[in-house]
Amino acid sequence: MKNALLLLFAPLLFIGCSKDARFELPDDPLEVVQTTPEVYALGAQKQVFKVRIETLAEGDFVTPFAPGVWVVQKKNSAPIFTDGAPDYGDGLEAIAEDGAPGMLYDALIHHPKVREHGIFNTPVGAAEPAPIFPGEAYEFTFTAKPNDCLNFTTMFIQSNDLFVAPAPEGLSLFDENDDPISGDITPYLYLWDAGTEVNEEPGVGPNQAPRQSGPNTGPDENGVVQRVDDGYMYPALNEVIRVTVIPL
Repeated sequence: MKNALLLLFAPLLFIGCSKDARFELPDDPLEVVQTTPEVYALGAQKQVFKVRIETLAEGDFVTPFAPGVWVVQKKNSAPIFTDGAPDYGDGLEAIAEDGAPGMLYDALIHHPKVREHGIFNTPVGAAEPAPIFPGEAYEFTFTAKPNDCLNFTTMFIQSNDLFVAPAPEGLSLFDENDDPISGDITPYLYLWDAGTEVNEEPGVGPNQAPRQSGPNTGPDENGVVQRVDDGYMYPALNEVIRVTVIPL
């Protein structure tokens, strides 16, 4: 691990590897992006958005990111996780430890706080699911209306059980004037620890996805979901990932 790594995290702003050792995705029944839209009431102001998740290599530490789940959720809800509480057991662990989104996708199908959700798993220009490495990206689109919030989760692959996501309540997709947001939302993202597996030094741990003997390998932590604070050094998120929201 290089000493030039920077500690992570800016203050809370919103409330409510290399290709030489490619991470191999675990078996997962969902091989293509799937979505489950909710029918909106007549007259609701709807907006189509595109989200682009890019892997960057702007510092000394490089990590790919794994397939994940995106969610359009209702305001003041937390369908994926709660800060300071144990993992719900709905599939976040499988994403955070192994980059496998299928279980969480299934768990959210009938969630009362979820308007629409899906899986991002195939890099732009690729023909099959894979992680994204520097210069690669995932994209997905969805429809939302005022008071809807965006959430998603993607594995920080050079770790035991870390993932990138907004706050549990997600990011509001419309401003105070009900205009759609647009632009780089990376400053509103955090590196979260799922609390399901004991952390090892990032990029070298034998129980981390690129080096482990199989999925769900490593000692259980029995902790809570929280922003990572384990004594190791991590890159600033804007050095390894960029997420952009684009109204269409």
